[in-house]
Order: sequence, then C-alpha cells, then structure tokens
Amino acid sequence: MEKLLLLLTDIAELSNSLVYHLNATVKQKTFSKGEYILKEGQICSHIYFLETGLIRIFDQQDDIENTSWLLKEGDIFISVASFFNQQPAEENIVALENCICWGISYRQLEDTCQTFPEFDLYRRILTERYYCKNQQRNKILTRLPEDRYAYVVQNEPELLSRAPLHLFPSYLNMSQSSFDRIRKRYSIIKRKGF
Repeated sequence: MEKLLLLLTDIAELSNSLVYHLNATVKQKTFSKGEYILKEGQICSHIYFLETGLIRIFDQQDDIENTSWLLKEGDIFISVASFFNQQPAEENIVALENCICWGISYRQLEDTCQTFPEFDLYRRILTERYYCKNQQRNKILTRLPEDRYAYVVQNEPELLSRAPLHLFPSYLNMSQSSFDRIRKRYSIIKRKGF
C-alpha cells in the first residue's frame, strides 16, 4: 500500500482523512502465476495497482491471442471500457508472475470521489497518464517492425526477460517470423558490440 500512496503523493499531498479512507478501503489481492484476473465476458469490477509482478492484457480472435498490454510493478490496470461502463469485458487479464495488487471496486472508487472531491485530481491525472501512454503505444505500433522491437529493447528491456517470448509478436504487432528475424539480428549486433 505504501507504493500506491507514494504514487498518489507524487501527484499531490494526500490529506490525512483521505489516507485513512484509502487504507480502510483499498484491499490487497494476490494472484498466482497463470491465474486469470478477468476473463472476457466478465465485468471488470476493480481497478488495481500492481505492487509486484507482471500482468498481460489480451483479446482472442479466431483462436489467435493478441497481447495489447504487458504491465509491471508501479502500473495501474483495468479493462478500460468494462470498468468505466460496467459492461462485459472484451479482453482477458492474466498474471504472468505471482502478483501482489491493491484494488478498489468501481463503486468504492465512485464513493471515494464523492466523499473526497480532491481525489478527482488523482483520478484525472492518472487517467491522463495512461491515455498518453496508450497514444504513445499506438504511435509505436505504426513504425517499422525493427523500430518497434528497438523501442522495447531501449524502453522496456525487463519485459523481454520476464515475459514469455511468444507473446511479443502480437504485443509488437508483427509476425512470429519477423520477430524471430529481428531478435536474431539484434543479438548478433549486441555480440559484436555495435
């Protein structure tokens, strides 16, 4: 919970009453590696802060899984449309590692915003950050496959060592053969020291 409070405090100082409320309301939840946090068709009832671990958000079309997000410690995750509209999810969320999360339900979040109007600032800023992060991700996916892979190597290198490699072709919107070829080329360049 301390890491979540630090994230919020980086935005603005929290009042003592809000800290007390969050400590009483936000609950720890653990998920085991391979456990589904949300399945397609369920309603996303909680928003989570990921204290430790790695999660994957993906959808499935014609038996093909498409990874849209790989999120790690310090990230907040939901099924966006499902959570905000309280409608069935069109994606799945699964733990790729054992995870410790801190969660609050949709109703509790709404009640918190009504009881503590200042909490809308945190909600707005975090929403803006993830909107910008999503826009950046969409921009990266329009680049050449080599540039997409280079972005992950330079900006998210721990994902390549933590997440199963077979997830990256869909995460980077490329074929398996393109991913394998680019990854091999990168490893050769790295060994040669270029």
